[in-house]
Amino acid sequence: MKQDLDRLMAERDIDAFVVEGPDGLESANPDYAYFVGARHLPGLVLKRRGAPAMLLHGVMERQAAAETGLVLIPRDRWDMRAIRAALPDPLAAQVEYRRQMFTELGIVGRVACYGSVKAGPHLALWQALAARMPELTVVAELEGSILDVARATKDDDEIAAMRRVGRKTAEVVASVVACIRAGRERDGVVVDATGEPITIGRIRGLIGRELAARQLEAGHTIFAQGSDAGLPHALGRDAEALRPGTAIVFDIFPREVGGYYHDMTRTFAIGHAPPMLQRAYDEVMGAYGLVIGELEVGAPTRVYQELVCRYFEERGHATVATTYPLEEGYVHSLGHGLGLEVHEDPRMSTLNDRGEVLAPGTVVTIEPGLYYPSRGFGVRIEDTWYVTADGQFENLTSFPKDLVIPLEG
Repeated sequence: MKQDLDRLMAERDIDAFVVEGPDGLESANPDYAYFVGARHLPGLVLKRRGAPAMLLHGVMERQAAAETGLVLIPRDRWDMRAIRAALPDPLAAQVEYRRQMFTELGIVGRVACYGSVKAGPHLALWQALAARMPELTVVAELEGSILDVARATKDDDEIAAMRRVGRKTAEVVASVVACIRAGRERDGVVVDATGEPITIGRIRGLIGRELAARQLEAGHTIFAQGSDAGLPHALGRDAEALRPGTAIVFDIFPREVGGYYHDMTRTFAIGHAPPMLQRAYDEVMGAYGLVIGELEVGAPTRVYQELVCRYFEERGHATVATTYPLEEGYVHSLGHGLGLEVHEDPRMSTLNDRGEVLAPGTVVTIEPGLYYPSRGFGVRIEDTWYVTADGQFENLTSFPKDLVIPLEG
């Protein structure tokens, strides 16, 4: 949480940090959005240890800037026009502008840099700035940064937003199920009341409309059928008609525009489920239930991945615990943190164990799965879970886990 920033900075001997504002869309810069929210607000966030965060902003964005609650610093406080007149070289001018700004605002010492930016220009800027300011040491963290750790636990406002997105996501999935349920089978495919085949592309169009009606956005939604369902990240083929008795993996991870994500997966079979698919589904549900029954606040996240691997291997499935990389069986980790990005800390994995735990405030996905593209199916079940402040576990995904969608048309 933001309240942990000063403690984390002290633990890592960080005197200040800078979060670069957007080169493009604010929504593609989660570290920056963490401070300014889902606003069109070009700028720069700066924070010294022990002091409130500051926002460097333009005069045209002063209203949006005031809504952030940050300490506001107009960027015209330093005369860039005069600097450019004295230093025609663009890089030299940018370095001098930053030097004046950092010096006046006390951004010196060990300074960490964050934000999603164009790597080349900003590398050039920071290298030249460090050479110009010997009192500044640039700190770059590969993973588990101060902001990664702070964002891994959510406050009440963040959780309220994530609950809201979870409810809206369930409504979108319910609309898809209702559309399929109203169909009927003809010549081995699902058709609508007019006899027109219902294709994956048509379902994807419905998803898009339902998302837009709820002010949600989603970059990619997985709606994969048959062998494609056996490939965890296959999106599905829009031209395919829906087929009864065939596995469909529906993985949807939308967010409010520029805001917090939800992540949910259901596996469906239309009309009926063949015995092999039903067995795999039951085993995935068994793994899911096993994990949920063992969730404990403060527990290392890796133990749940180990638990699921043992469970599947006892039932004859290969897992990443003993074979890596793996193409069929249980081929991925159990889940991941969720927030302003689809994949955040903590990770429910053993491949990159950093000692992460299920701390109060954590939001994680639980998503066991089995994948057999050679057999024409895959199964995944995923809900988003929140560890409450008092150590309880709340499921933010409110949608049934029925495998079969009966046809009523």
